[in-house]
Amino acid sequence: MILLSDANVLIDLAYVSGIDVLPRIAETEVLDVVLEECVDDRQPTIASDIEVAGIKVVKAEASWRTGSSRFKSAALSTIDALNLFYAHSHGRILLAADRALRIRAEREGVEVHGSLWVVEEALSRGLRSAADLCGWLSTWSTIGSRLPRSEVSRVRSVLSCG
Repeated sequence: MILLSDANVLIDLAYVSGIDVLPRIAETEVLDVVLEECVDDRQPTIASDIEVAGIKVVKAEASWRTGSSRFKSAALSTIDALNLFYAHSHGRILLAADRALRIRAEREGVEVHGSLWVVEEALSRGLRSAADLCGWLSTWSTIGSRLPRSEVSRVRSVLSCG
């Protein structure tokens, strides 16, 4: 199992100092063009956090643009299409928060999960305590993360958040 992370999941995890859990769940990759999307003033250390965690940065090849064009749509950006193309053609599990990307990935037969799955995996593998993970959910709610409320409630229940 190899994980391929999209920007939103990495950004969510950066807010809670949780990027290091990804490669402890499974080998993890990020496309260089996705990493470029993540770096901004709100996340000044995200690139170094990814490097320190041991996440592999994969250089997107120019030839992938042609292959990814079949995934491009009004709902998916060029980078989303590249990410989906790479996950599809290289057998990666895609980590994505964007609803349109998740729906398209599922339709293409690509296994896809989001930030809440990472929380549950971190708990089940003993990578973080339930209390720490409850803190992640609280932080995400304050920064405006677009996680589905019903799923957040379910995970809060699993974690026994107060």
